[in-house]
Amino acid sequence: VMENRTLSMPGSVDSIPSKGNSEDHISNSTWCARKAATVVANTQYIVGVEMLLAAQGLTMTEELLKDFVLGEGTQAAYEEIRKQIPACLDGDRWFHNDIQVAHSFITSGSVREAVVGRIGKFV
Repeated sequence: VMENRTLSMPGSVDSIPSKGNSEDHISNSTWCARKAATVVANTQYIVGVEMLLAAQGLTMTEELLKDFVLGEGTQAAYEEIRKQIPACLDGDRWFHNDIQVAHSFITSGSVREAVVGRIGKFV
């Protein structure tokens, strides 16, 4: 997130004036496109991990909140996440592989497809 914040700085602040500071024809568009691609890639990890953490929170509070029913879409997302990544309730474990799978929630669209399959097309 912090990297994305830094990368979101407008390219114009790094512009390079030419001809004795009287002209500025350097658009920095290539650099800005590369920064945007990195922001998108980082965001895919961020959203995937947030989905994993939400599922973990739901799993950990399942007994306390048993009288509360999740919405159909949320339930479908939760089930798909748990199908791909089992809950971590028995102590610590290495989360690298889980993070890679969580990233795939976004890049493959598997969780979205599960939700759409349950509730229909997103509006």
